[in-house]
Amino acid sequence: GASGRGRGRTSNDLMATLDELDSSRLISCRSTHGPILICVSDAPLAPAANQPIPESINDLEFVLTSSSGSAVSATSPTRFRYHQEDHMVWGEYFGDTVAVGRFVGRRDGDVVSIRFAHRLAASEEVVLGMASSTIRWNENGSLELYEVFEKNGESHVSVCVAVEPHEAWPELDPAQRTRPLLDGTTFILEESTASTVSAEPTRFDFEENSGVVWGFYYGDTVTAGRCVGRYRDGVLDEFFVHHVIASDATLLGDSSTTLGTRSDGRLELIEEFVLDGVPGKSVCVQVV
Repeated sequence: GASGRGRGRTSNDLMATLDELDSSRLISCRSTHGPILICVSDAPLAPAANQPIPESINDLEFVLTSSSGSAVSATSPTRFRYHQEDHMVWGEYFGDTVAVGRFVGRRDGDVVSIRFAHRLAASEEVVLGMASSTIRWNENGSLELYEVFEKNGESHVSVCVAVEPHEAWPELDPAQRTRPLLDGTTFILEESTASTVSAEPTRFDFEENSGVVWGFYYGDTVTAGRCVGRYRDGVLDEFFVHHVIASDATLLGDSSTTLGTRSDGRLELIEEFVLDGVPGKSVCVQVV
């Protein structure tokens, strides 16, 4: 009653009670000059596991924090920048053991399936591989990618954590472009077993550096597509992803392409591919 309200508890009383209730001292308190006790929890913030996973990871950057494939540099870990358009994903990476890297893939729910190609920093070798990453929140409340990947035929696991964007990504060295020059070239589809080629055929724009090839393509049956691969000894091994207009599907595929030169000096690409499990052949010719 009234007598209870009139006899306030002292700061020492409250401190003693808190000590009894929380012997782990996850709550720290200090008294003030007045009758107010200020208490702050030392417990970590609750994990963000219950937060919804972002529908898009477009323009997000992640750094590698652990990997069974190699030791991770504490000062310059591999950094990845993702782009996403609907289900289609692509991006670039560099740092640590990687000089130049590119990837393409598809997102299905919280899982991102990618195909990648990168040039090693310590040698001229270009590595091809594939990975499956689950987008999730970690116990510290940061977004991360838990990745199972294959490199040179061996399975590995890695974790990448979202970070603030890098101010300046490194410029590519023009001296590292491969001959015959694919960087800056454009090709159009001439024939394909997958579909009839229209009067406005699919157009492919390529970039290349250090033996890593990547590009963008569009037109005819394709809304937009991305490709990445390795060029060496006259053969271009690629992975690709594209959105098909007719079925509204985003498909993954791979190909092996022989690079040749026509009598008029234009380059041509003779390709054997597998798209969504179906094999096919195509021919593309350079636009000059």
